[in-house]
Amino acid sequence: MRLTTVGFIFFLIAPLGVQAVSINERAGNHFRTAANNQEFTLNKGNVNAGQFGLLRVHDFDAKVETQPLVVENGAGGGDDLVIITTMRNKVIGVNARTNARVYEEKLGPEIDWGNGAQDMDMWGHTPTWGISATPIIDPSTDTLFVAAWVQKHTGDNRYRDYKVFALNPKTGKQKASPVRIFGQSQEGNGCWFNDADAVFKNGKGENEQYAYPKLRAGLALTGNHGLVLAFAANGEEFKGGRKNPHGFVVAYDTRGLLKQNGFSRDPGMFCATAFDSWGGGIWQAGGAPATEGDMIYVASSNGSSANKGDSKGDVDLTESMIKLCFTPSSGGSRPVLTKEDFYKAFLDERKSGAPCLWSDNTSEVSCGRAVPASNGKTLAATDWDFGASGPMLFPGSDLLLQGTKDGIIYSLDKSNLGQHDRFNQLMSKPPLVASYFGGDLNQNWDRANHLNRSIPCPSLNDVDAGTFSWFQPCGDVENNKMHHIHALALAQRDPSGGTVFVWGENAKLKAYDFSTKRGDFPKFLAEADELASKDQKSPGGMPGGLLMVSGKPSTLPGNPHGIDPGTAILWAVYPMKGDSNKHFAEGQLVAYDATTILPGNKLKRLYRTGDGNNGGLGTMTRMVPPVVANGRVYVMIYRLDQKGNVIGSQLKVFGL
Repeated sequence: MRLTTVGFIFFLIAPLGVQAVSINERAGNHFRTAANNQEFTLNKGNVNAGQFGLLRVHDFDAKVETQPLVVENGAGGGDDLVIITTMRNKVIGVNARTNARVYEEKLGPEIDWGNGAQDMDMWGHTPTWGISATPIIDPSTDTLFVAAWVQKHTGDNRYRDYKVFALNPKTGKQKASPVRIFGQSQEGNGCWFNDADAVFKNGKGENEQYAYPKLRAGLALTGNHGLVLAFAANGEEFKGGRKNPHGFVVAYDTRGLLKQNGFSRDPGMFCATAFDSWGGGIWQAGGAPATEGDMIYVASSNGSSANKGDSKGDVDLTESMIKLCFTPSSGGSRPVLTKEDFYKAFLDERKSGAPCLWSDNTSEVSCGRAVPASNGKTLAATDWDFGASGPMLFPGSDLLLQGTKDGIIYSLDKSNLGQHDRFNQLMSKPPLVASYFGGDLNQNWDRANHLNRSIPCPSLNDVDAGTFSWFQPCGDVENNKMHHIHALALAQRDPSGGTVFVWGENAKLKAYDFSTKRGDFPKFLAEADELASKDQKSPGGMPGGLLMVSGKPSTLPGNPHGIDPGTAILWAVYPMKGDSNKHFAEGQLVAYDATTILPGNKLKRLYRTGDGNNGGLGTMTRMVPPVVANGRVYVMIYRLDQKGNVIGSQLKVFGL
């Protein structure tokens, strides 16, 4: 097993005396634990209102939907470099100490939704689309890889291309010419990515593209030169007489992107569904695919599906965890993505009516989520999104965790995902209903079993009338509040276990003790006091808490990813009021002692912006977590005008 990807390199080779770190990718490392165990400045003693607070701000002229990256000493003179990418296709380097711009590079004309591209943003508050996925730095070649959405012809929003750029992270300059993402999937199901050259005639005689995949998940690197991009569907409907679009995984050989001789610049390409199916988008709330060696893990979302034994039973991998293997370019050949394993979480393919009960439902994780309409078609009744967060690998074990829109954390075995066996292959079963209840373990398991038979069950009359709610459960699931999970974080104790943090929508921050041993139940530890989006009815109040853990490295031998419990801090940005998806939300930054539990199973708060009535942070971004590195905490917020329109973003830098 190759273990040489970004972030992991640092933690293996850095001696404990080194007191600086780079944050090269989404969630800190390729395991996606959202943890930095090389933080030597901030600790439980100095993160308080008297010593810690806002240091400076930096304004940007466009929406920022990506996580900041930090290059230790990247600005020179001992100063860190913060890299920000914007929806105007700008890559901007900022000196973390002086706040000066080190560089600003524009990668191409962005897409303007106000000029013929309204299909990009259903809520209407993202005026431009450009760089929408967190880039990644490959320290082995000192290369920043960025994917930008650009106009194919300047000034014409009808045609759009994704391009991959290889940049010098310290200057923003291109190291090689960009590559346009284009091609056909390799598993023989007929999917084409970004078929800008396959056009049809509409009523006005103009040429149009069929569909536009949308890149939201962060970029990832494998241990064998693979650059991984995972795409979501954008507008799940018929376009051009075809069911479009599909979820894609696209992977390049980084040596080809850098134009090294003998390596292809074409990508390996995997499509999550068959050509005549739809959906399976991979968005993961902005979270990047998890990688380990040559293996890639992605979580897909809603769409068409099929039962085991059907012709598409192993092809339409919607609502699934998918494990892929990356084979790099060799002798100039195109790299290859091979499906190794999968886990299908839900029963979209089942045609069930109210009350979602059938005789063999006792061993399934969920009831049927597809609803047959009277016209003979089968409709996807829910937007449940198994892939509502990014996968998280537990270092040194087989445990793979996934948070979903139904408030459940699934504990999967990365070496045997289970495929159609939705229940028996889980590492702990039933799965943990993490964002509903707190301390009573039996109550959590009872709730999980109840969910098997309860959600969602719109009547056929509601379906035909078009009045059903995607989130209307049959039973009373905590007052019909569905607590979506969009982020997880891990404070690893050792390879046998650690504390997993989760903060669901309309819920409180919770901490669970997870064991990596098969059959061991997670144990509730504690929760915080703050309620995310306390003024919102469910569904609503996205995204819950976005998380990161910081602390010094563990002192236990042979535990390179562990965090010293005496220094571990849990950081979170959450919407105190409002919904940061459809609308805008007042945000708050909080810091908690990650390991001290107060009486009543409460977490100990160290710091928060504002107070119980005022968030004190500003208008939080939709899915950008805080970043902690070298004594500073970096938080992105939106900038709005007096009419509530987005005019840009702002980087807030906190520290001592």
